[in-house]
Parts: sequence; C-alpha cells; structure tokens
Amino acid sequence: MNPVGRDIIVLGGSAGAGLAIQTFLPDLPRTLPASLFIALHRVPSVPAAGVMFDPNGEDLFTRLLARSTQLVTGPARDRHPFETGHAYVTPYDRHLVLENGVMCLEQSPKEQHWRPCIDVLFKSAAVTYGRRVIGVLLSGMSSDGTAGLWQIKKRGGVAIVQDPVDAEYSVMLDSALAHVTPDFVLPASAIAAKLVELAGPPSSSARRPRILIVEDESVIATNLQRSLTQMECDVIDWVPTGEAAIELAKRERPDLVLMDLHLAGALSGIDAARWIWEKLQIPIVYCTAHTDAETLRAVQTTESYGYVAKPFQSDAVRAAIQLALGRREKELR
Repeated sequence: MNPVGRDIIVLGGSAGAGLAIQTFLPDLPRTLPASLFIALHRVPSVPAAGVMFDPNGEDLFTRLLARSTQLVTGPARDRHPFETGHAYVTPYDRHLVLENGVMCLEQSPKEQHWRPCIDVLFKSAAVTYGRRVIGVLLSGMSSDGTAGLWQIKKRGGVAIVQDPVDAEYSVMLDSALAHVTPDFVLPASAIAAKLVELAGPPSSSARRPRILIVEDESVIATNLQRSLTQMECDVIDWVPTGEAAIELAKRERPDLVLMDLHLAGALSGIDAARWIWEKLQIPIVYCTAHTDAETLRAVQTTESYGYVAKPFQSDAVRAAIQLALGRREKELR
C-alpha cells in the first residue's frame, strides 16, 4: 500500500537515456496509477542514443515507445489535461511545465543549453505536486536534472538515479549523486518494478492542504492563519497585495488561495484571482465583508471555488476549504 500517493512520474535523460527508457517502459502495466512525463535531450533528425526526431513530421521515438509499452503514449500537448496510465513525451524545442492538472509547452529560453530541459520539468513537478512526485534521472552527458532532482527531494518526492555502472554515459548521474541523496540507485532493468511499487493515487490524508492567505488587514490575516493551523492546514504565508499573491503563488503553487477582494496594492482581489486561475489553475475562495449584488457579480466573472463572508466563522471557513479542495480533486481525476 502506498500511504503517500505518488501519481506523478517525471523521467529525464540525455545520451543513452532513450535506450534505458526502452528497457523498462514495456514492463509498466496499463493500470499504473500514475502519469509519466519524459524530457530527453534530442537533436532534430540526428540519431542520439537510439532517439530520432523529425521536426517536420512525427516524433519517431514516441512512435517507437507507443509500440512497445502498454501505457497510452504520445507527445505532450499544450494546455491539455493528463491521465494516469499515460506516458507523455516532451516535443523537441519546447519545455514541458506541469501545472495543476494540465501540461504546458513553452518556447522560453534554453536552460542548461537545452530545450526541452530536464530541470524545467522536474522543478515544475516538484513545486506543483510535492510529495506526489517520483523523479527518475537516466544516462546523459551534462548536469541537467541535478537541480530539478534536488527540488523533488526537498519537497518530499522520491528520487531515482540510474546506476552509473549500468548507464551508457554517467556524467549526468555522477552530477546528481554528488549533490542529491537519492532514494534508489538502480539499473534500468529494475526501474519499472520500483515505479510499480511506489506509484499510487493521491490520498486525502497524504498531506495537509497548503493555503495562501491574501488579506491586507494584519489582525484578520493573523487570526485566519491561526484558525487554519488548528484545522490542520499549512499556511504558506499571508500577503497584503495582489501583486505579492501572484509572485508567491507562482513560486509555491499552493493548493488553495483565500483571497480578499479589496487589497492594499494596485491589483484588486478579482484581478489577482483571475491571473492566478488562468495561469496556474489554483482554486480561489473569496473572503470579504462585502456581500452586495455588485460584489457578487464581480466574483462571478472569475472561476470562483467559494465565498466566505467576514467576520469569519471557523466552521464556514472549514466547509468552504473542504468543498473547494474536493471539487478540485474531482476535476483532476
């Protein structure tokens, strides 16, 4: 039994990684209760460690994997939701970023001299999904993946490193082992069995919900933070402006934002909530003393997951949080 619920598996590698993936991916069952995301360093139309990519046509490596594995395998699609029992391959010349329930493809600047970059995928998974993540670093000849694997470990995920002795190229693995203490160092042939052992659906008891409070009155924010702690929620922080809320939400990816409508900065709570939902898909529960028709109409212009009126009552706050998180969990299944 998996008490944590690790349903996000990110795989990264460079030279030699394609062969490693082909070694263990066929052994993963179609019923695997996790989604896999693969980021490999590749050069267009040049075979590299068994991987060929045609930028003007179909990804030949993805076609090869799809024929050899029970998992439903295909290229990652921008803004598309993902499913368990599926493997998603990052297209050439795009970074893959995981957000709440969707994949995002970006042509932002290269990192570690590569696009796709392993660190980009690993870090986004760690920030968004924390303990639910399993990171697997495979053969390669750069240091890409080290920082991302470190983030996965920092946030409670599991780190797996291919045994350098088993790999075609060990530079990437040696870099990771020098900076990260992995949970497992395994030959490629043993990785599938370990993933099956570790993978599982997220449990409602796996961790405390992480909540960001956006409130410009310090006394109210402090009291709300105390109440949430008693409800066994982890409060990331409280901030008084929409601008600060956006920056913190981007960095910490909370499970939920409690958003006041009238804030100290230039952005209103409505504006900040709209940005956070559209860019990060983090659910918003509004908190305000204003319950007039105009305020309610403004709230309805955004994707609201609930509304709590001030002065706060603990039972009402608890119910709003549970309903919002329950709704979001169903949406992500």
